[in-house]
Amino acid sequence: MDLSLKRSNGNDPDAMTISQLAERTGVPVRRIRYYVAEGLLPKPVGRGRASHYTRDHMERLQEIIALRNVNLGLDEIRDRLGDAEDIAAIASRPDPRSEDWQRWEVVPGVEIHARGDLDDQTLATVQVMVGAVRHVLENGEIPPENWSGRGE
Repeated sequence: MDLSLKRSNGNDPDAMTISQLAERTGVPVRRIRYYVAEGLLPKPVGRGRASHYTRDHMERLQEIIALRNVNLGLDEIRDRLGDAEDIAAIASRPDPRSEDWQRWEVVPGVEIHARGDLDDQTLATVQVMVGAVRHVLENGEIPPENWSGRGE
């Protein structure tokens, strides 16, 4: 069984990393970050490694590119498109799936949490991990049948 946990944006086909946004639009990652810092493009949805960009971000970025291609400055683009906060409310709206968490109490005082939008295989892997952690905490040892994953 593959025990690696893969990073995913859930089942949202519009969710993309900054690298994917750059690839799809042809705009370098550095420039995307600059547009966000300048308030032309909203911040990504979410925080940290879970952050992602949406179709709204991509469409806004394509509008910025089109206006830059006719030699408009950033201030004029901002005047025409409005501030990024205009669509930031849509972009920053929490993904309902990210609010759905599964919770396992391993032993009193110790819990493991996983987002509810993870695929079935990953959730099954987490459940196996819960059982292993519970065994270690209750018995103070790692069961021999699990030693093979330790590189010994």
